[in-house]
Amino acid sequence: MRSASRVAAIVAFVATVVVPVGGWAPASAPVAYAATRYLDATFNVDVQTDIVYGTAVDVTGQTVTLLLDVYSPRGDTANNRPVFIWAHGGFFAFGSKETEKNWAIRMAQRGYVTASINYRLSPTPVTAAVATARDLQVINDARADMQTAVRWFRENAASLRIDPERIAVGGSSAGAVTALGVAINNDGGPVADHSGFSSAVCTAVSFAGANLPALADGGDAGAIFHHGTADTIVPYDIAVQTRDAMAAQGLPVQFWDYAGEGHSLTDSSYDLAIARTVQWLYDRVATAPYPCSAAVAARTKLAMGAVTPIDGGVSAAGRSGVVSLVGVEPDAPGYLQTLPCATTPGASSNLNLDAAGQIRAALAVVPFDASGQACVFNQPRSHVVVDLQGTFAPGAFDDVADLRILDTRSGAKPVAGSQTEIRGRAGSTAVVSLVVTETTAAGFVQVLACGSNPGAASNNNTDAAGQIRAVLAFVRFDVDGRACVYTQRSAHLVVDVQGYMQPGAFDDIVDTRALDTRAGARPGAGSDLVVQGPPNTTAVLALTATDVRNPGFVQFHACGSTVGASSNLNVDAVGQTIAGLAFVRFDELGRVCLYTQAATDLVVDIQGTMTPGAFDDIADIRLLDSRVKH
Repeated sequence: MRSASRVAAIVAFVATVVVPVGGWAPASAPVAYAATRYLDATFNVDVQTDIVYGTAVDVTGQTVTLLLDVYSPRGDTANNRPVFIWAHGGFFAFGSKETEKNWAIRMAQRGYVTASINYRLSPTPVTAAVATARDLQVINDARADMQTAVRWFRENAASLRIDPERIAVGGSSAGAVTALGVAINNDGGPVADHSGFSSAVCTAVSFAGANLPALADGGDAGAIFHHGTADTIVPYDIAVQTRDAMAAQGLPVQFWDYAGEGHSLTDSSYDLAIARTVQWLYDRVATAPYPCSAAVAARTKLAMGAVTPIDGGVSAAGRSGVVSLVGVEPDAPGYLQTLPCATTPGASSNLNLDAAGQIRAALAVVPFDASGQACVFNQPRSHVVVDLQGTFAPGAFDDVADLRILDTRSGAKPVAGSQTEIRGRAGSTAVVSLVVTETTAAGFVQVLACGSNPGAASNNNTDAAGQIRAVLAFVRFDVDGRACVYTQRSAHLVVDVQGYMQPGAFDDIVDTRALDTRAGARPGAGSDLVVQGPPNTTAVLALTATDVRNPGFVQFHACGSTVGASSNLNVDAVGQTIAGLAFVRFDELGRVCLYTQAATDLVVDIQGTMTPGAFDDIADIRLLDSRVKH
């Protein structure tokens, strides 16, 4: 067991990291893909506050009652859940479990049982370049308190339904120093409360933290580091030394530096750090070999230009299916395409990505071959997620080779308020990929009968200049084979026909507004609204979330069922407008429910309904998720 004097050699001059809070038209976004537990935020969260996890004497000689708050995924019935314990920053003198609870909430939303803890503080900040003996005692006390919290979880594993071998710790600044102290003391420490239980952990998460390199040994846990290169409060070079010492002992370490940034990361860097940390904890804690192992292989993105098979199974063999196609954290702008495996990619696209690090999604129609196989092409290096939502019955859909019927990029950009004609099969409904690119401002794009008035609905939405957005849309061509694409703001347009609904398979109605909350009070977080439609039918709905208040998801589900297994829209920033297409089943009373995790206004338009027997509307099946090692 390490002595307190060795642990006391921690060098840290620490403050609180500032943690950002993670016409109707703007932005296309992630659509209709089933969530992956421990990666995607799909749960609401319950909290139990002020739980006593121990007592200890602080640096002033006062006895302190140690408190933590436990956050758990609401309605979750899983057992053996992983644990994540978070410690706040604040110079070891300020802050509390309430002031930095975002990480506890964030990971509970993904299915972890989490805690934000209080620990013993000093009456004066720890700021000196060479810490005093009193400062070192404060640092050691904080580390010992987090170890006590780890042991408390192990002692209460049965009642909390957690896996006592899957515990991780993390923190910002002073909290990061504390978490690293726990990681590099996996062989124990001073024990008072909960004796007989280990304080070893799987890994640590460090935001602007460091530790004395000499303390690491081969039996310790690894860590993921996020550190600004210009940090002068916890100097960057000390974090590098900590990393190098841990790596030299063979510990799994991932180190991310952020050029030119200080002790607090900018919002964009912090968002990137969140994604990296969520994946690290998924790999090293939630899905690591039992118990936590240093030998877990990192999940890798699909290589640039990869063509990856997907298997729809026997039920999809020889049929065309509707899939949700998601690009996650691409390395660069580019596109994704579904196609028969023997086909050369590039003739069309199903999903467009306009910046590195995004999450973008769209529905696509996939032709499965006689063995149930199809392929996905990703132009940039990226993670890719594919979910099968259902299949068309034989004879219901004519899945033609993708045909480009409009690409304005070879000429003048359509001006604001213009209608551009497209040509297709006369008197038919086509399923098309509709792409808007090189946008000049926020606005919407709508497919409509030529000459009719726009604005009753939209098919694609953008929320800034310079964007690329792709969606699936149903287009009705008139008796002359014409339809028009209206663009509210000047932008280039690309339209590819993916296939045609056969006569009698789809009732292509004039878009009908089924829900619009903008006229009243905005639905709050956790709202569940009833949407009415034709009883016992599968309908194609356009769904828009606008003026969102926080990141979260929106989900259609059978009324009375549990939410969280999948989502239809995902929002990742305050103020966004997100739109997409969904295939939705109305029950015998003509109801479907629409749940929103975050406060937002919602707009739903019914675009048409499938004829009974024309579409096999299944529970979503995940065909590919490169984030997950299978």
